[in-house]
Amino acid sequence: MQIRLSLMILHFIFLSCGHRGLQLPEPTPSTTNASQVFIIRESRFFSFGIPLTVVLDDANICKLQAGEYVTFAIEPGFHTLGLSESTLMVPFATKRNYYFLIKTSPDKFGFEIEKIDDGTGVYLISISKMLE
Repeated sequence: MQIRLSLMILHFIFLSCGHRGLQLPEPTPSTTNASQVFIIRESRFFSFGIPLTVVLDDANICKLQAGEYVTFAIEPGFHTLGLSESTLMVPFATKRNYYFLIKTSPDKFGFEIEKIDDGTGVYLISISKMLE
C-alpha cells in the first residue's frame, strides 16, 4: 500500500513539472494595431502543483503554474479569454496593455480570472516568472 501511494505521488510530481508548450496567437500583418496581453497566475501554496489551461477564443494556448505569466499580442476587437471553466468576453482596443490575474476563487473551490489595473499588473509581473 505504501509503495503504491509513493508511486502515485511521484507520478503527480512528474506530471506537474513537465514543460507546457505555448500555442499563442499567430501575429497578423496589422500588428501595428495590436495590444499586448499579460496573463498572470498568482503565487499561492494552495495551487502550487496544479497547472491551469489558459484559453483564447476557445483555443487552449498554454498552461500556467503558480507564479508564472504569459504575454502575447492580440488584434483589437472582442475576444474570449480565461480558463477552460471561467472565461471573460473582453473588448480589446488598439495599442494598449491589458493585465489579467488568475487567482483562487473565494466563493468556491476553483479558480477565476479578472482584469486588473496596470500598476498591479506591472508589479505582479516583476515578481513572477515568464512562461517560455
